[in-house]
Amino acid sequence: MSKEKIYTQNHNTFSGEIDIYDFSTETPNKKRINKYVEADNLEKTIIEKERQKKEMKNYQSMTLEELREMRLISNTNGRPSSTLTDEKWQKEFDIRKLFVRPASGITKLGQNMQYSKETGYWNEETMGTYHGTTNWQEYCSFINDMLRNIRAGQVDYCYFIYQIMDLLKFHYNDLKTKYCDGYWEVWLER
Repeated sequence: MSKEKIYTQNHNTFSGEIDIYDFSTETPNKKRINKYVEADNLEKTIIEKERQKKEMKNYQSMTLEELREMRLISNTNGRPSSTLTDEKWQKEFDIRKLFVRPASGITKLGQNMQYSKETGYWNEETMGTYHGTTNWQEYCSFINDMLRNIRAGQVDYCYFIYQIMDLLKFHYNDLKTKYCDGYWEVWLER
C-alpha cells in the first residue's frame, strides 16, 4: 500500500497565496510588487499614524470653541457649509468623535420615555394643555428609525450634524459617513 501525497496548487502562507506566476521572471507580478511597495512605505505609514494620534490627543484637550476658531470643525451643529467636501468632513468627523460619549446599556434614543402616540389635540378646558407627541419625541422616533435601518445593513441619510452625533452615541466604533453635497449617507461598517 503506497501512500500518495496530494498537493494543492494554492498554498496558504504568511505572504498570501502562492501562484505559479510568482516564480516567473519574464512577467512582473503586480501582487508581489504591491507587497514590496507596502513594505517600503511601512515606516512612513507608522510615523504618519503616530503623528495623527498625537494631533488627535492635542485636539481632545481643546474646547469646541477653540476648534471652531482654528476652523478645524464647522461653526455649527446644523447644516453644513457650502464649502464642505467629503475629505474635510472625514477629518471633522474624527475630531467631533473625540467629544462624543458612547451610550452604554441604551439601544435607542429616548428609550425610557413614556408618551402618547395618538394624534395631538389642543384641550380648551384646561386652557391649552397639549396631548400628544412633542418635538423631542418625534426627533427620537426619527433617530430610532435611522438606527433600525442602519442596523439592518441599509444606508440612511442625515441632514444635520447633530443627527450624526446622536447616531454616534450608539455606534461609536462602526458608524461610517460620507458627505454628499448637502446631506450625509450613514451606515455601519460590518
